[in-house]
Amino acid sequence: MEDLEPGALALAVDEYERLVRLLEDDEYYDVPVQLILIARDDIDEGWGRLDAAQRQRVEVVDMLLVQKHNIVAQMLPHPKHSDRRAWWWFLHEGPQVREKAREAA
Repeated sequence: MEDLEPGALALAVDEYERLVRLLEDDEYYDVPVQLILIARDDIDEGWGRLDAAQRQRVEVVDMLLVQKHNIVAQMLPHPKHSDRRAWWWFLHEGPQVREKAREAA
């Protein structure tokens, strides 16, 4: 994917948070999980251009996503992804994948 402009990157953070928070609401819980994971990919690609507040916000939303790993696993049980640094694609294996990816980095 092409690098996002700073404004588009900020919008990607907004969208990521909005979609993850929908997983907390039983009424909207069927939000396509793949959209969340793709939004997180976009953020990861632009990580170096995020300011400290944006990075902190993503970290908080990441924790919410990890807490919802069962929903992610249910809706996307076997994603086709190979880069384990993108831990969000491996939440079907459990919440520990985030910490393992950090340790491996």
